[in-house]
Amino acid sequence: SMRRDFISNVSHELRTPLAGIKALAETLQDGALEDPPAARKFLERIQVEVDALNLMVAELLELSRIESGKVPLELKKTMMGDIIGPAFDRLSIQADRAGLSLSLDLPPDLPDVLADANRMQQVVFILLSNAYKFTPPGGSVSLEIRRSRAHVELAVTDTGQGISKEDLPNIFDRFRQA
Repeated sequence: SMRRDFISNVSHELRTPLAGIKALAETLQDGALEDPPAARKFLERIQVEVDALNLMVAELLELSRIESGKVPLELKKTMMGDIIGPAFDRLSIQADRAGLSLSLDLPPDLPDVLADANRMQQVVFILLSNAYKFTPPGGSVSLEIRRSRAHVELAVTDTGQGISKEDLPNIFDRFRQA
C-alpha cells in the first residue's frame, strides 16, 4: 500500500512540471519565438520547471540511499557557513529566477558544530526548497542562524501559504504532501 501511494504521489509530482514544460514549449513553437521578450520569459519558466524536476529526482535518489541504510554519518566539527553556504547558493539561483527574495542571517561569531556537513547541507537545502516551492512569486524566504545556549538553531521562514491545521499532525508522514 505504501509503495502504491508512493508511486502515485511521485507520478503526480512529476506530471505537474512536465505538463508545464510541454505547454511552454508548445507556446514557443506556436509563435512566441517571434516575440523575444515573451520567448525569454517562457525559457526562464522552462528552466524553473527543469530545476524542480532535477530536485525531485535528487530527492528520490537520496531517499533510496537512506532507505537502504547506506548513508553513514561522518560527524566532525564544522563551521555553520560551510553547511549553510552551499545549500543557500544552490537555491539562490532558482529563487531569483522564480521572482523570490532569499535572505540569510549568519552571524560571524557562531561556534563550530558537530555535524555531518554533507547531510546537514541536504537538510538545509530541503527546508529551503520546500519554502521556495510553496512561496508565490514576489514572496520571500529567509534563513536565520542563531546561538541558543549551548546550541546553534536554524530557522527558515517564508511568505508562502503555510500548512493547514488539519495537515499539521501528518507533516512527518512519509510521502505526504498537504
